[in-house]
This record gives sequence, C-alpha cells and structure tokens, in this order.
Amino acid sequence: METNDQDREEILTIHRNWWVANYQWDIPLMRECFPSKYSFLNFNLSGDPYFGREELTAFWEWFKDTPRPTPAVMHIWRLTVIGDVAWLLCEGNFDTVAEPDQYLRSTEIYQRDDGDGNPVWKMWHFHCSQMAPHDKVRQPFGDTYESRGVGYLPYGKSFSVTADQ
Repeated sequence: METNDQDREEILTIHRNWWVANYQWDIPLMRECFPSKYSFLNFNLSGDPYFGREELTAFWEWFKDTPRPTPAVMHIWRLTVIGDVAWLLCEGNFDTVAEPDQYLRSTEIYQRDDGDGNPVWKMWHFHCSQMAPHDKVRQPFGDTYESRGVGYLPYGKSFSVTADQ
C-alpha cells in the first residue's frame, strides 16, 4: 500500500496535468487524468455536464483552437486523502481570450481506480464555477477577494500549483 505522501503527490500530479492540459488544449494529457468509459463526470464553466472521457474529448476537439493567454495558477485550500478516495478544493485564475481575468474555484474528486479496476489514481469528478467579482462584498463579513487575496484561508495557508508545463 502506498503512503499518504505518495498518494498526495500522485493526486497533485493529476491536478497539475489537468490544468496544464487545459492551458495547452493537450487532449492526450487530459485523457490521462480520467478513468475509462463513462466513469468520469465533469461540470465545467460552460454550465453543461460532460459524461466520461469521450464526451469531454469531443468538447475539447470543438474548442481546441481557442487560445489561452496565460496558464492557470491554482491555490489549493484542501487536499484530503482517505483510503482510495480523495478530494481537492482550490481556486485561482484561468484566463481566456474571451474572458480575461477569469477567476474560478473547483472541486476535484479522485479515486484509486482507473475505470477498469486497476489501483491507479484518476479524477472521477470535476466541478468548476466562477468566483465572485473581486470587489463584491462578502456578506455578512464585509471583505472582498481584493482585500483577502486569491487563495486566502482563515485557518491556515493555501499552496499554489502553476499549470504551465
């Protein structure tokens, strides 16, 4: 059995590869992140669900010529590994030409199963949504993203992963 530190490193590698693939529209790298068949479920910024690797591949093929001006920088709030399941919570920037200065948050669910029953970590669920505008006041606390900073945690420090290569 692998140690928790090894599990965390494998999961962080998948997390980083997912965001690198997004930046570069690297479809083969994206496909490596997910289990086979219809095991994976993606709720992305388009508002639509994508069921499995094949549907996500078709979606990416549709948009693959859309340039991305900068790589994502994701600030990880929490990575929890319990047995063969893990979840990662993060927020960060993900600029597009159509939407510069786009900030988002995501939840990623991992399972040690490649979709064919082999004990390999894969991302089984991804949910992404836009963050509030930087100057929007958070009720009832009175702070904003501008005052807190992206990646802020009231109970500790986040750590960052830059998805550039």
